[in-house]
Order: sequence, then C-alpha cells, then structure tokens
Amino acid sequence: MLKYSHPVLALILEYWPITIFAPTILLLIATLTLITRWWDRRDQEARENLISQAPATGVVVSWHSGRRNPVKAGAPRVDPQFRGDGPGTRAAS
Repeated sequence: MLKYSHPVLALILEYWPITIFAPTILLLIATLTLITRWWDRRDQEARENLISQAPATGVVVSWHSGRRNPVKAGAPRVDPQFRGDGPGTRAAS
C-alpha cells in the first residue's frame, strides 16, 4: 500500500480503477439511460398527439384555401404578352 498520512486516501489511490473509474462509468451509463427514457417518452407523447389529431383512413377532409379571391373554374387565361397576337409578336419572315 502507498505511504500516505490517511489510510482511506491510500486505499482510494491504490485502487483508483475500482474507486474512481468504475463509479464514473456507471454514473455515465445511468445518466444516458435516463436521458434516453425521457427522450422516448417525449417522442411517444408527440406521436400520440399526432395520431389523435389525424382523421381516420379514407376520410376526405376539405378546408377553405385562405385565398381572398377564389379562382373560378373555367378555361385557363393566357397573359397577353404570351399570346400570338400581342404587342411583342413579330411577323414571320
């Protein structure tokens, strides 16, 4: 045993892998386990919230699009600049 003034200190320093290193590794493993459980519980709660808000399979959901001027159904309109008779067209030569 090492010659120190205090026998407990000598024991701790003599067997440092068991007295210091092993408890540190065990604390790290316990901390990571608790963080993982907390994270999984949080993910599970978020997943349950999404599932409860989602409609059943096969249900058609419609909602207002939020546009101020809804688009009327009909033939598509072409901008004048892209029409063949607009001001930017040239005669074929």
